[in-house]
Amino acid sequence: MSIIPKNDFISNNCRDRVRPTMLRDVKTEALLVFCRTALERYFAKVDEANYKATVGSNADTDYVYNTLRSLLEKLQDSVVNVDYFIDLVQLASTNPLFNKIAKSEEALINYYDAMAKVTQTHYQDKPAYLPEFLVICILENWIGGGEHSTHLYPFLNEIDFLELMSKFEENREYFQNGDECTIREIHQLSDKITHNLQEYKYKANKKRVSKTRTRSKR
Repeated sequence: MSIIPKNDFISNNCRDRVRPTMLRDVKTEALLVFCRTALERYFAKVDEANYKATVGSNADTDYVYNTLRSLLEKLQDSVVNVDYFIDLVQLASTNPLFNKIAKSEEALINYYDAMAKVTQTHYQDKPAYLPEFLVICILENWIGGGEHSTHLYPFLNEIDFLELMSKFEENREYFQNGDECTIREIHQLSDKITHNLQEYKYKANKKRVSKTRTRSKR
């Protein structure tokens, strides 16, 4: 088995990663990892199916999805995705170098898992719907009130997440799923995800490498 150099392993997943030094900022990093992963999977499926998502008018649709694609590009530059965690944990089981890296990423992985667990529980009996809107709501919840700093990720300040949300709100009936209001459901889910992340207390475990959740369909 070939040995992957540390720097190559990280840069292959993220071109110019931003590494927080304080745990409160690591929570924001974990949230952005969650958002990057969700958007990557969403747009991969959209592009593969050659599907054009719509939100109201053509102008609104272009605004929403062009903004989200641009956001994804910036996230790919600055944060890793869940595939990095999965690969890292697998490599750490046989390679001391990657075991050391995995231990340094343990808080980030645990914070990510705290969000993923909420999402997986919510969608265990039904398919995920409007993941792009979930990302918008999560980001607005987390940074909209100004409680969490964006100084490490200034590109977030260039996006009006409330305006993005309004495009879905104005077309709420279009996203109705029978008697269920999907827009309201996603708002509630985003509240649970960000609340769980906010309340989650990381405790270092020196005896083991943190486990990330297995790759799942979104």
